[in-house]
Amino acid sequence: MSVSDPPSDPLSDPLSGAGFDALYEQQIEPQLRVLEGDRKKAMGQSQLIWLGFVGLLLVEAFINMSMGHGFIPDPRILGITIIGGGIVGHLPLNAVATKAKQKVIATLCAPMGVSYLMKPGEPGIFKELQTLKLLPGADDKSFEDQFTGRRGASDFMLCEATLTVGSGKNRHTVFQGQVFKIAFPQRFLGTTVVLRDSGWLNRFECPKGLEKVGLEDPNFEKIWEVFSDDQIESRAILTPAFMEELVALETAYSGKHIRCGFREGDLMIAVEGQNRFEAGNMFSTLDSKGRAQSMASDISAVIRLIDAFVAAPAERA
Repeated sequence: MSVSDPPSDPLSDPLSGAGFDALYEQQIEPQLRVLEGDRKKAMGQSQLIWLGFVGLLLVEAFINMSMGHGFIPDPRILGITIIGGGIVGHLPLNAVATKAKQKVIATLCAPMGVSYLMKPGEPGIFKELQTLKLLPGADDKSFEDQFTGRRGASDFMLCEATLTVGSGKNRHTVFQGQVFKIAFPQRFLGTTVVLRDSGWLNRFECPKGLEKVGLEDPNFEKIWEVFSDDQIESRAILTPAFMEELVALETAYSGKHIRCGFREGDLMIAVEGQNRFEAGNMFSTLDSKGRAQSMASDISAVIRLIDAFVAAPAERA
């Protein structure tokens, strides 16, 4: 089955429980065993490169000493040599990591008909998230690890985004994390924005026309702020099951400041967090179940969120 083939059962989750175990044992583990051999060869190459740069450092030190400036070279030369050695030495390992990442993700995506791009362009929801004040403005932006697929009647997309402002020494990151889009068959009558965590709330500027919504559940009222131009619809959308899965999504991605917006037929989410979907530490064995399981859990978290929204239409009626 190719990564573009539709899943045989759109209501199942092959990336959890026994489904994942079978997928790992039958397809992923054999690939990682082969790649473990490549990793060991790459490690040998990297060690030779680093040894060469150590030799270069010694040469620089003796030259510096012969000129009467002491054994330690100029800090600028020393820094360039060390940084250069680290970067060049990691190249063989990075190549294996990229190959492992692509193979594992392709295998995980195939049962659900999900497509994957390591270096996508700007996702269509990016400007929409900024319009809803859910993402900050940025001077520079980059995107990676984009997944697109369909769950039942709902198309979805997730990708990683990094936004920065300034340049040179003043350059800093204003957002790093994941953005999601889930397109539902029904269109929303209004626009609703949901925020969690006061850290983001302090930076949030409510879009024009939206007003604060009081939630019926006092427990959710304590941790969520909701703004909408349709009070009735917003309360119908935000079921307890859906709100719980939002928290679960944030936890799964080890994220913070999760926020989302409903507009027309789309649910858009942004959650700040660390870089995901990576092969992991290349100084340890590749054929580890935990590497693949972490990636599978990230994808499954989105699946559960969609299911929580579409599984109980009566609750929102």
